[in-house]
Amino acid sequence: MRFLTRLFDFPSWPIWVKLSVGFLLAIILPAVLSIFIVGGGLSEVSSRTLQVFITENGERQRQNIQNTLDRAQRDLQAFVNNPDNVSQITGLLLRDVQTNPPLPISATNAIQVADLIRRELATQENLYDSVRVLNRAGVVMTGAAPFSLQNTTFGRDDSETPSYIKAKADAQLGIDRSLTFSRAPLFKLELTQAIRWRDGAVLGYLVATLSSERIFFDQMSFSDADYPAYSFVVSGIEQEYVFSPAPTLLQAVKSAQESPAVEQALGGNAGQTSYTLTTGEEMIGYYGPIFDPTQPDSVTLALISEVPGAAQFSTVISYFTGARSFALIVGPVVLLFLLVMLFNQVLTPPLVGLRQAIHAMGRRDFDVPVPTTHRQDEIGGLNTAFVDMRSQVRGQINILESRIATQGRDIATTQEISRFAASQRDLQTLLDKVVDLIVERFSNIYHAQIFLLDDAAEYAVLRASTNEPGRELLARGHKLAVGSVSVIGQVTEHGRIVVARDTSDSEVHRRNEFLPDTRAELAIPLMLGDTVFGAMDVQSRRPDVFEPDEISVLQTMADQIAVAIDNARLYQDTVRIREEIQQVNREATLQAWREFMYEQRYRELVSEAGVATGSDLTDLRHQAVQSGRITIGEVTRRGTIPIAVPIQLRGSTLGAVEWELPAGELNETKLQLAQELANRMAIGLDGTRLYEESQRATERERIVNTIAAKLTPQTAIEEILETAVREIGEALHLPHVSIRLHGEQNGHDH
Repeated sequence: MRFLTRLFDFPSWPIWVKLSVGFLLAIILPAVLSIFIVGGGLSEVSSRTLQVFITENGERQRQNIQNTLDRAQRDLQAFVNNPDNVSQITGLLLRDVQTNPPLPISATNAIQVADLIRRELATQENLYDSVRVLNRAGVVMTGAAPFSLQNTTFGRDDSETPSYIKAKADAQLGIDRSLTFSRAPLFKLELTQAIRWRDGAVLGYLVATLSSERIFFDQMSFSDADYPAYSFVVSGIEQEYVFSPAPTLLQAVKSAQESPAVEQALGGNAGQTSYTLTTGEEMIGYYGPIFDPTQPDSVTLALISEVPGAAQFSTVISYFTGARSFALIVGPVVLLFLLVMLFNQVLTPPLVGLRQAIHAMGRRDFDVPVPTTHRQDEIGGLNTAFVDMRSQVRGQINILESRIATQGRDIATTQEISRFAASQRDLQTLLDKVVDLIVERFSNIYHAQIFLLDDAAEYAVLRASTNEPGRELLARGHKLAVGSVSVIGQVTEHGRIVVARDTSDSEVHRRNEFLPDTRAELAIPLMLGDTVFGAMDVQSRRPDVFEPDEISVLQTMADQIAVAIDNARLYQDTVRIREEIQQVNREATLQAWREFMYEQRYRELVSEAGVATGSDLTDLRHQAVQSGRITIGEVTRRGTIPIAVPIQLRGSTLGAVEWELPAGELNETKLQLAQELANRMAIGLDGTRLYEESQRATERERIVNTIAAKLTPQTAIEEILETAVREIGEALHLPHVSIRLHGEQNGHDH
């Protein structure tokens, strides 16, 4: 039942079936009446059939050859565009370029490159007979065929080959790709690619010999072997190169010299024509251009497909072979077939063109022409609708690409601000740089500023602002109260984003006399956890300009700025605390040395070595102590230069060391050595001081322990007092010691 439903569903029938049914009904009755003239009709139809046959097959062959040639160029270009491949090839070529004389080429390197070529360019189609690498002098460095290494050509001089000569000439003109014809000894087609170094200099050339079998001969088959048709490809250089399978090569060479279709095809035209050779043989031929894959606008080859015109008569005879009744039966069928093909050609090419445009649109190519939009029938309407739809798709893609570019810019800006914020420790520098970057990178923002809350969290104080209005506002100490009727006041109070999309009717925007052009304002809170400590404010000259995506980017940026501000504050607090600790350490060191000097009974500690000069270096020494740096005096009459080197310990200057050096021996090395010795002496002096203090503390502890040990066994107060007086006097070397006990109840001493 379903089969019958589909059988009678005429709209779902293929076009050729519809045409067949229509023409069958249209010709069956006239065919009966035209039985005696069917021979002439078949002859004419056969001629048309030959034309259609040769046109269809020629176009198919031309397209296949063009596609195969383009694919060979794309594969070679993809190989060259691979950085790893080029790195290995340039590594091989550089050994021949960077040294003089050239370094010997390692056979291993050459084999590795050859194996790389074989591995990367070997495909099932085998589009290349061989690929070889030439240095810039035209010498073969290595080579490979698709499935086997061929290094036997290593060292061969190819500098006289057409491929090298053309590649070298093109490279000098800045052209890196070219297509070359040559005889060696047979006709062959070669693609060349210049290999350049980073500075643009040519290191060598990659030459790929295309397989004539795969590029041309495999594509020159015909759909009907009954016709004696053949094809050949002619080059555009005086038609001296002809590519054709061996059985038809001689005929192809003769036709290439005589056929007018060759000139038409090389001129960029495609079509079908009839012509007569000098032998008197009439030919029906198709011609079409094949474009240079390295220069798509240049016609470099021509495809010619030919079939003898006499083939149409053999077809008619074959139809009439046998009984007349058989011819009368087969005649209408043949006519039907030819008519279907003709009308199919009327309908199919527009649909094929539409399909090609659809495929091209899938490859992001929106410029493939759809030539049948002028037709007023359904096909024309379909093509017109497709063109309109393609324009809309192209517009949408442009919009999406614009959005992606904007998002990329926003992400890059956010990353740059994040990197700067992570590396910046000075809070004010961080704030100033951030607002400048925002105005620089966001085209719709003309003013940006950052507010931070004061210690009492009552006011948002302006800390960074852009351009001249920002400097004016900073100079006057601009601030806004938290919770005030302003964008900043609302943001700092509620801790959420506030947008004034049009300041002319906004209830929260507060007009600023220094920023009269503001038409839209966006403020984002700066928060750590749930605590608001400031706000980032941006303004635009256009109303309703802040899109959700941009607000999201600025929100992320504000969060990063908040963390960076907190880090900068923590860093500054850390620096301040560290400086306070260092100051305490310096003061403690100086106090310890003051006490040490006091215990030395104020005697001046002086040490001298060498020959005394008698010079008074007091002023020089005082300068070194005060400045904490080496002080150099004037040259003396004895030809010496006095210097004073500060003795420094943990940031404190303890004193100075004085030297007099011969004027000719004073240099930076001597000064560094003097400072290092003074520093080492400071460490030694401090060690000695600490050691003496440790000794004194130990002695005190021993005396106290001795007296305590003698007092412990006593039980009577008088004995304890007498023992204490005696022992203290002996320990301190005092002639007289007394102990008085004060009675709190009556106030008397005992």
